[in-house]
Amino acid sequence: MSELRSWLDDRRPPAPGVLRSATDEALAASRRASSESTGGSGRVDDHVARLAEAAGERLASALSKPGRVREAAFDLLTADALLTYACEAALEGEDPAAALTRLGSLGEERAT
Repeated sequence: MSELRSWLDDRRPPAPGVLRSATDEALAASRRASSESTGGSGRVDDHVARLAEAAGERLASALSKPGRVREAAFDLLTADALLTYACEAALEGEDPAAALTRLGSLGEERAT
């Protein structure tokens, strides 16, 4: 996770403190829930996969709290930040179009 943390630290402008804490927490929780290896073909692909996985988990958490619940809104904001970072990482990879296509199909995979 240290490479991913370093990559996140390099983003400009940096995320506000509370949002950065939430994204760090989401990535740590996601890391505990899955194996260390994401099966990507490289460092950037691994970043994309880790960020997308954590984003999906936060989105699921938000959806599990129907209604106007502040915690759900913050989960949604965190998911948005993580998915935005995943898209940014995808653009740095060897095949950005393929990586972005995979990200776009994540919702379909979770629905099945």
